Amino acid sequence: MNERVDTALALSMLSYFPDLSHGGYRDLGEFLDGYFAAAPGSRPETMFSGLCPDEENGVVRAMKKLRLCSRFRALRIVYDSLGSKRYNSFCAVDDESGTAYVVIGGNYRTGFYTSGSGETSSWCDNFLGAVQTVTAEQRDILGFYDRALSCLDGERVILCGHSKGGNMAQFITVMRGSPDICLSFDGQGFSESFIRKYRRLINKRGGKIISFCPSASIVGASLTPIPTAERFTVRESPVRRGLLFSHIPAALMDGDLHLRKVRRSGSGIIPGLAGRLSVMAVRAAGVLPFVSAENGLLHIGKALQYAFKDDPERGMKELLCRDVFFLAALLLPIFPAAFLTAAADWLCGER
Repeated sequence: MNERVDTALALSMLSYFPDLSHGGYRDLGEFLDGYFAAAPGSRPETMFSGLCPDEENGVVRAMKKLRLCSRFRALRIVYDSLGSKRYNSFCAVDDESGTAYVVIGGNYRTGFYTSGSGETSSWCDNFLGAVQTVTAEQRDILGFYDRALSCLDGERVILCGHSKGGNMAQFITVMRGSPDICLSFDGQGFSESFIRKYRRLINKRGGKIISFCPSASIVGASLTPIPTAERFTVRESPVRRGLLFSHIPAALMDGDLHLRKVRRSGSGIIPGLAGRLSVMAVRAAGVLPFVSAENGLLHIGKALQYAFKDDPERGMKELLCRDVFFLAALLLPIFPAAFLTAAADWLCGER
């Protein structure tokens, strides 16, 4: 099982390359050879290059090792996101073990797209997931998963993803139930309305989910987790110190591209605080008649999307919103209570 976890983590890292998810490649070896055949300045980049260049954040180092692994190179890509702007996902088959990896990734590099909910992106969808029972991207990804499954021939299905991809992989597992196992790497939780509405399916299928959350990351600790999922904390090694860098998939790998040591226990005090703050703030906003949490979260998501599209000025304008201001103000009285409860859990043995 450990080899499959390592493979799922590496594939989840590669989902951040839109060129792979939309390129129509036959196998992973073809993509890796094409990547290194290009001059360093013209190679495709992951979204993490904005925080730290791929040469420094561990992505390129990991890809060099993956390129030398014959088993990994031979993974056949039987379905991908070609023709869709809504996600960066693909399905790869390991013929040797009879295993199919359905790899889920969000829409971070292709800009906004129009869905049934209007103009959106993964940044917007991430925040709207705090208040909506089912988001636009969660609804859309079910179609991708169903089509990917139709390309398989009885293989064991491992569903995986990192961050937003991990969240959507968990969502698919609850709604479809067909994956043999779901591996979520620092994937965030769900709205409380989702947990309430689909509690029966969660109780029935949530046991297939294994969630790996870095000890210093606030992403996977956010919102409400699937209560029946198996959870592990990863002692990651950030490329640079800081919560954002601990979220990078390569930080979860050791020098041999294995998942770093894990422990079956609660999160650290900072992730615990982030989780409680996210839930408590949404609850408070929901009972205040003058605050639209959904509108405020949508503007925050758009602000981040514009910031990552090198348009910080327009991003700042998105934050000049009444509902964003009230959401920020809510955190001031909530923060002490969230901090005390997170600290109490940590001191009582969740370390």
